[in-house]
Amino acid sequence: MLTAPRHIFRLLSLAICLVLIANAPAWSAGTVTREEALRKIGSTQMEQRRQGYGWLADVGTMEDTPLLLSALTDDEDLIRGVAEQSLWGIWMRANDSVADPLFQVALDLMNQNKLQESEEHFDRLLQLKPEFAEGWHRRGQTKVLADRWADAAADFARALELNPYHFGALEGLGHCSMHLGRNVEALQYFQKALELNPHLEAVQEALRRASRAADRERT
Repeated sequence: MLTAPRHIFRLLSLAICLVLIANAPAWSAGTVTREEALRKIGSTQMEQRRQGYGWLADVGTMEDTPLLLSALTDDEDLIRGVAEQSLWGIWMRANDSVADPLFQVALDLMNQNKLQESEEHFDRLLQLKPEFAEGWHRRGQTKVLADRWADAAADFARALELNPYHFGALEGLGHCSMHLGRNVEALQYFQKALELNPHLEAVQEALRRASRAADRERT
């Protein structure tokens, strides 16, 4: 069985961290508003900006995606890291009292490598919320872990249709394309992912591998 790319495990770890953050009292959506977060982001003080970007993980909306993406090229490493976490925080919310717990159970099962059960929960989730891009993205990850690369690519593509900014889905499509022997296509996906989030080290490494493989394909 082919080894799953490292980004799957990185995103699983991030999912756990985001759950912990979401349950921390200081990050409770009831203590701040989106307007307060946006006001802090406009500050000239880095700590104020950090707080503002961080708060968007709880109170931000999909409309804040371009703002957070622009922060991924910030000069400060801390701002870039917080902005990326907040992007995932927004993307991982279905904003539905049934879908959100179901999504969390599916993630937990995937983290325990219970892939069939996880996929079944994602199936139920996507029947309930077919417009939830992150549900498609995470079901695609489950299929990668099960070595079902073509099926995974279809889910990543659907996630990207629903959220054109989804650099994680682009990364997933790149890995699927490489495993399916489409290296030129993989190269394009990795390049697009890095255009959105230039500091993804795993994607930079994958891009180099895809570039070498694509060169061999062309010769």
